[in-house]
Amino acid sequence: HRDSPKRDPCLGTPQTPPCAGTLLRPGSPRGSAGAGTADTPVPPQVPPGRWFSAAPPALRDLRELRARTGQPVMRCREALERAGGDLRQAEAWLEAESRRRGWARAAAPGARRAREGLVGVLSEGSAAVMVEVNCETDFVARTPDFQQLVEMAARGVLGHCQGASGTKVGHLLREEELAQLRAGDGAELLSDQLALAMGRLGERLALRRAGWLRAPGGFVATYAHGWVPPGPPVAMGTYGALVACGGPGPEPPSPELQELGRRVAQHVVGMAPTALGTPEDELGGDTETRLLAQGSLLEPGVPLGRYLRERGGLQVWDFLRFQCGEEPPQEPPQEPSAPPA
Repeated sequence: HRDSPKRDPCLGTPQTPPCAGTLLRPGSPRGSAGAGTADTPVPPQVPPGRWFSAAPPALRDLRELRARTGQPVMRCREALERAGGDLRQAEAWLEAESRRRGWARAAAPGARRAREGLVGVLSEGSAAVMVEVNCETDFVARTPDFQQLVEMAARGVLGHCQGASGTKVGHLLREEELAQLRAGDGAELLSDQLALAMGRLGERLALRRAGWLRAPGGFVATYAHGWVPPGPPVAMGTYGALVACGGPGPEPPSPELQELGRRVAQHVVGMAPTALGTPEDELGGDTETRLLAQGSLLEPGVPLGRYLRERGGLQVWDFLRFQCGEEPPQEPPQEPSAPPA
């Protein structure tokens, strides 16, 4: 029978053939298996690296394209197929396709409203800006791509602020101004970058609002509150505040006054005032909306205006507060008042 073991004609006993691929030492009889002797089978010697080889060129290109663009694997594969394996052409096709998908998503009727996102705060010199960029889920808000977009928007608003008229000390950007913002220091429109990010991240994104304050002769205190770890240059969170401040005299503000200004910005985030008030205002109740008439968080029972006057004479000229996803005010925002001469 073909499956029966072979018989040795000399010994007359069945003999099992050695395993396939087993090498025997020269001169050893077929089938001997004495351990530790010259007849011990020798395992096949595999050359180093025989079982490991470089990835095929197509796979290497796929990995590199995905690392460059952050696009899904299937879309990167499609781009390489369309470009005939040319990485540069595939990357250009992916960018154009992402823009197309992003604009289509932004214009889609009945799309889910973007209520999540981040508030970004950036200051430079005696000016500071604040932006709110929205997305559909907090999962996207936590991605580096989205946070890079928030930083790009803040830098674009800062450039707009620096080019504004010197007589203005604050401004909430109108819709047409938002549409003309540049992406950071570049010449590309921020709206194009939003469309590109929408196609890449797969969610509807929006630069909902932006504003800036400038404090000639003073400084703008800033604060951002939320789950994003603090890190320069743009602070991010779900709440943000800008407070235009000045000292009691013409000299530059001391570090103590600057820290006090930051505490006022924290107060603005926590207490949500809607008007400034005056330093002479008496303490209001729990529903008080004037900033300087609200009770100080640092000394309960004392109005904030009096507390600041007694702690070095910090002057508050104006403030701006954003909360991510909040409903816009019913009344159009008022132009911030100019600081005293």
